[in-house]
Amino acid sequence: MRLQKFTTAIITLATSMAFANQPKLILQITVDQLRGDLPDKFMKNMGDGGFRWLKENGVWYNKNAHYNYSNTETVLGHTTLATGANPNIHGMVSNVWYDRAKKRLVYNIEDNRYHILSKNADIDDSTEVDSSQAIAGTDGRSPANIMVSTFSDELSLFTNAKSKVFGVSVKDRGAITLAGHNGKAFWFSKTSGEFITSSFYYDKYPKWVKEFNDKKLNRRYSSKPWRLMYDKSKYMFGNSDDNPWEEDYAGYGRVFPYRYGTVDNKYFNHFLTFSPAGDELTLDFAIFEFYFVPIAPAWECIWCVIVTENIHSHRDGGSE
Repeated sequence: MRLQKFTTAIITLATSMAFANQPKLILQITVDQLRGDLPDKFMKNMGDGGFRWLKENGVWYNKNAHYNYSNTETVLGHTTLATGANPNIHGMVSNVWYDRAKKRLVYNIEDNRYHILSKNADIDDSTEVDSSQAIAGTDGRSPANIMVSTFSDELSLFTNAKSKVFGVSVKDRGAITLAGHNGKAFWFSKTSGEFITSSFYYDKYPKWVKEFNDKKLNRRYSSKPWRLMYDKSKYMFGNSDDNPWEEDYAGYGRVFPYRYGTVDNKYFNHFLTFSPAGDELTLDFAIFEFYFVPIAPAWECIWCVIVTENIHSHRDGGSE
């Protein structure tokens, strides 16, 4: 009995010490299609913050970071990062797959039980460039198809649900996979220009989400272009800006500067997601979320995931 009590005391002490030393904020930034060697390659152009700060103050994998499976579409990579498991284990084997029960192709996170909370915010088939999203048979979204626990799920369990977990992305599958089953996911609607979620996460929008969306921050890009930061001569492929395999999607163009057009253009929000503007909006929402979500003193940790999607490279480069 004494040994049992002594062991329990050691476990309690160890747990208390673990809680005392654990971080209050864990931030994961996932950049789609950012090859592992590129931050080092262009580090000379970066300031003291950003990647340089992460490299000097974080854990930096630069020798053997890779996926050991062949199909590296969006949802597979995000879910592997979220779970530590390969697609044959976590179940997200493709952006779309054939469902034998439904006898049709299905989108990886579609779920007709949990509909989008906003009206007129689902994808518009007439303008949607993401062919996998267009396959979805419902506007409903959830992480139900992820067959294993995620890091964020385990964090919630470890802290006895005293952790706040959020995933934010311009793509629904980016936010949902990394938020896990216990977190909250928000993504950018190219139809409404707002950040939205589904009834899996909330019955109605929190006040702070409405306040952010009421700012209509997407409109600040109206009639503005996406320009190069430096002169073309500074870029390795600056003289190869126009190539035959590049697309001119709905008048967006094939060369810099890319023009967003005006907010009344039905493709306007799509153009934003093709550029750093989509990343800026995602970051704005994440920062607003961090400052305005109520946090009780008893909360042990906040896990915030920001996913940036390199849709420009998807259009003019490799697979997503």
